[in-house]
Amino acid sequence: MGLVEDERVTDRSFQGPARALIACVIALCVIAAAHLASSATKNSDDRLLVGVGRADITPPTGYYMMGWVRSDAITNGQHTRLFARVIVLERGGRKLALIAEDLNAIPGGMLKAATDLVHDRGFTEQNVIDSASHTHAAPTGFYNFSTYNTVFPTAHTLTQQNVSGQIDPQLYTFMVHRLALAIRRADDNLGPGLLAWGSTKLLGLTQNRSLEAHLADFGIHVPPGKGTVAMDPLGYADTIDPNVDVLRVDKLLGGRDVPVGMWSTFADHGTVNKYQFNVYNADHHGAATRVVEAAIRASGGAPSGQDVVNVYGNTDEGDQSAGLVRSGPAAADWVGRVEARAMLTAWRAAGSHLTDRPVIDWRWTRACFCGAAVPGGHVDSRAWVGLPLLTGSEEGRGPLYDLTHVSFEGDHLPVANPVDAAQGDKITVDPAMSGATPLAVPLMAARIDDGLVVTVPGEMTVGMGSRLRSDVLRAAAGSGVRFAVISGLANEYLSYFTTPEEFEAQHYEGGSTLYGEYSSVFLEQRLVALVRNLVAGMPGPAPYAYDPRNGVSATAAPFPSGASAATINAEPARTPRFARATFSWHGGPRGDDRPLDTAFVTVRRLVGGRWAPVADDLGLQILWRVDSSGNYTAWWQVPLNAPAGSYDFVVTANNYRLMSTAFNVVPSSSLLVTEGSNRRGDVTFTLRYRAPVVNADLTWWPALVDGGTLHVLVDGRPVTVALSHGATFAIPGSSSANRIVLAPGGAADRFGNVNSSGVAVG
Repeated sequence: MGLVEDERVTDRSFQGPARALIACVIALCVIAAAHLASSATKNSDDRLLVGVGRADITPPTGYYMMGWVRSDAITNGQHTRLFARVIVLERGGRKLALIAEDLNAIPGGMLKAATDLVHDRGFTEQNVIDSASHTHAAPTGFYNFSTYNTVFPTAHTLTQQNVSGQIDPQLYTFMVHRLALAIRRADDNLGPGLLAWGSTKLLGLTQNRSLEAHLADFGIHVPPGKGTVAMDPLGYADTIDPNVDVLRVDKLLGGRDVPVGMWSTFADHGTVNKYQFNVYNADHHGAATRVVEAAIRASGGAPSGQDVVNVYGNTDEGDQSAGLVRSGPAAADWVGRVEARAMLTAWRAAGSHLTDRPVIDWRWTRACFCGAAVPGGHVDSRAWVGLPLLTGSEEGRGPLYDLTHVSFEGDHLPVANPVDAAQGDKITVDPAMSGATPLAVPLMAARIDDGLVVTVPGEMTVGMGSRLRSDVLRAAAGSGVRFAVISGLANEYLSYFTTPEEFEAQHYEGGSTLYGEYSSVFLEQRLVALVRNLVAGMPGPAPYAYDPRNGVSATAAPFPSGASAATINAEPARTPRFARATFSWHGGPRGDDRPLDTAFVTVRRLVGGRWAPVADDLGLQILWRVDSSGNYTAWWQVPLNAPAGSYDFVVTANNYRLMSTAFNVVPSSSLLVTEGSNRRGDVTFTLRYRAPVVNADLTWWPALVDGGTLHVLVDGRPVTVALSHGATFAIPGSSSANRIVLAPGGAADRFGNVNSSGVAVG
């Protein structure tokens, strides 16, 4: 318009046809220029933009742990920070945010309130997928509906004032604003990028905790505790969801392709750490995210200012867990590392077919249960809890089970519920849930390149997940979609979703499927319809009018910043590897002193006259706790390969800084030795590390030594055996006829850790 206005000013003398002709030419030029500009913009926008970011969502301590639902599960410290991680994809001017949070579940109202804060960036609740990791060591008290803020008293806490559904406005406001900040940071990071899907399978890590309910899908009916994996006609792999699906995202930085992360899914409950380890932690997700992020950064050389994220939520994990036979932070570390290896395998495979022009499209709606009819029956118009919920799941039975030692799993009516037919044979026990849980849920189907993502607002079982994936894939037939991924615990939380057959078996998952036997069928129908609209290019169904915020506003004051100063209570002492160095001080209560996004507790090593950081509480090796008086204690789990030498603790709080005195790290003398023999008859010694102590040791280490040196006396003659790899040292030419003595300190791994006890053979 500026050019036209200028021409009008300078050419007032032109009149009649000549003026009209020039005006016409000018107009055509303007139209042509606008067309060229539009084309250039369109071509530019047609290229994929990628941004990644995160925000620390770890609140002060003292909140109940969501998931264990018991009043003796209260957080008093932190092992791993809780984060919201975000990937933003933009193409053609449309943005899609993929989010995972280290939380037990995602309140839909919290999500809507957060996206309202970034509406100026083009985000609403309709273009985000936010999945919870489902750690059971994140807080409750910020859910928009009271059911999910409720815990039950235990035998030891009957008189304790416990949460009865009341929301904590300060915690809610914190969670809303931190999520909005994570999205904004990822959006700020947008730049030209590429993406691709990769997948693999992970078998042997997880187990189905409700096998008997799962077997009901095949018409096999056995009592609780009597089912076996061998009874599944399709074998072990059918009792779990083994799929590890990752969406790899790279950015073009400085003229080169730089990996910046992935969106990943695997079906695994966040229940390796139990409620007795009562500090904030991300469970196995904590190790999986950190190991993957470190590996991607090392592989791609991302600049220090560029974040790298593993946006690891969850999928159809409703009846699957790695925590049935494992417990504690060291076990969670090991589980996460196994998951990380699988994720990185899929990530590397995705690198061979990256594209900067993927199809990105989605459809969103909100569906109300509202007694809707579905094939086979109808869903309920109100939520009902079933009896099995009251005695908990296999990883950690609830307070009622602690008293009675009787599980209600498998208990159901002999006929359909006479009060409410939609609830099948469920024994309903809580008629007060009406209005205390969401009545309507958001649903989303998103196509990203050749993959389809559908959201489930809760925990779907492997049996129902398999049916849902098959049905949405059929709905997408002919569109170029090759596979479907379920993003579970996404965008809202409404407990469990089972098959109708599993519902009738009334295990923990069926008892916790709130809107009746056909709740999952209801979701399945709506998601299939969304997919059909998506691939046909039609708009999604009109959403049910419903405000998931449930009258809750995010306007409370922020948490305080903690004490202005602190004093040291106890200094660290000489610490061997595998043990935990300790430092304590007095500051403010509830962990308010801890800064967000940056390290609170750091361990440094003296190297060449300078102090270099080696670990901090953003990672896996440090735990801190605080009591009601503000007394803090921090522990550092010294790794098996930590260099011997001088170390110290540094505490960097919001308002103060402390440094401990230096302490020495020394080799461990805890190696274990067992004797044996090999096929040749040589005497052998196998070197092992001690097993981690549950809820004390924080990190995993291998069971066996890998390389080292053995010094023994064979009939009084010194013999040395050295191995670059391996744990079993054979004494060449020896036999049971020889007298072989291994003295304390005679066996060493390649880091210098030794045995404290001697061994004599023969």
